Amino acid sequence: MTNMGTYKILLSNLGYARGISGQLAHHIFYAHRHFYCSPAVQKHSLQQLNTLIRREDPDICCFVEIDEGSFASAGFNQLQALIDKKYAFFDIENKYAPASRLRSFFMTKGKSNAFMAKHVFPYEKLYFGCGGKRLIYKIDLGKNLTLFFAHFSLNKSMRIRQLHEAGDLMRGVAGEAIFLGDFNILTGISELAPLLNHGPFVLLNREDHPTFTFHTRRLVLDLCICSKGISRHARLKVVPQPYSDHAALVLEVNRDDND
Repeated sequence: MTNMGTYKILLSNLGYARGISGQLAHHIFYAHRHFYCSPAVQKHSLQQLNTLIRREDPDICCFVEIDEGSFASAGFNQLQALIDKKYAFFDIENKYAPASRLRSFFMTKGKSNAFMAKHVFPYEKLYFGCGGKRLIYKIDLGKNLTLFFAHFSLNKSMRIRQLHEAGDLMRGVAGEAIFLGDFNILTGISELAPLLNHGPFVLLNREDHPTFTFHTRRLVLDLCICSKGISRHARLKVVPQPYSDHAALVLEVNRDDND
């Protein structure tokens, strides 16, 4: 770890490294990149992400909306362009359900979530019981601390069911838990009631600090929810990403051997 008992975790929604920020002009002039984006554009976005990673020096980097090589990315594997000797432990997986046809459809075949880390961590790939995007990474960070991250549904009814499942997962681990992700809570923080009202969990985000931009619209979508026991040791930072309409989250948790 960064120090004994200290964890630094990056969460980034890359927006598939299309180089489309929240500016309206980007969404208009670069809309074609959603259907086909050259490797050169993707590499430029990933270079910007690498600059962020070098500056923050996280122990583990968690990614949503990363492309393993779809039609739209011209077969370019974005995680392979990020991993190196420092972050040699990694995994990438299609974000849709194991039996979903979206896994083989040419436009969505490589649409994934992934992580890369400085150290080897035990991990599992779990799945929500409903929704299109279902993948959940569960990573054992040691010292009775479990990290989950996922990309939640855009459909509100599905999302509410997924939030209940996320709460069950957090309550079901030994020790304490962190859940990071693009929660897609499009109608506001009140959607988090299944998590925040039925367990010893807190939201680390500030409600007045948006993480998503679309023209003049600002929303808090990329979130960190954690056990109350570690919240007093945790610090969350929201970092702009010029290559995505989402900001990155950098979470630092400091724990001593008595925690």
